Amino acid sequence: MDNIVYARPVEMIFVDAGHLVDLARDKGVPRAEFIAFAALEEIVERLTAVEAAWRAGEFQRLAKVARSVVGMSEQLGMQTVALVAARVAAVAGTSDQAALAALVARLVRVGEGSLAAFGDLALLQR
Repeated sequence: MDNIVYARPVEMIFVDAGHLVDLARDKGVPRAEFIAFAALEEIVERLTAVEAAWRAGEFQRLAKVARSVVGMSEQLGMQTVALVAARVAAVAGTSDQAALAALVARLVRVGEGSLAAFGDLALLQR
């Protein structure tokens, strides 16, 4: 029993940069950057709200906020975040608390990874 193994999940993150290219083409680069970064800030706030609602046991609010994350994430090409947020919203209405806990934790992980990917994209653009 001296050997303890820690499992650390690693998520594959998919960010479709084409959404950002389309936004830049439609709005111009400066305006697209402003829109994208404002949306990223809002996604961060909503991911925090998802986690807070889960901890408070407010599952209706959790589902509502998770659904809003889906739409915002899809607009920015954050496909993995949108997929997991949709699953969180769907499971929030069930009695499967273990699945919900796992999905909320996964949403936080993919959210953090996607935000890091956006930071990497921003650095590449400069």
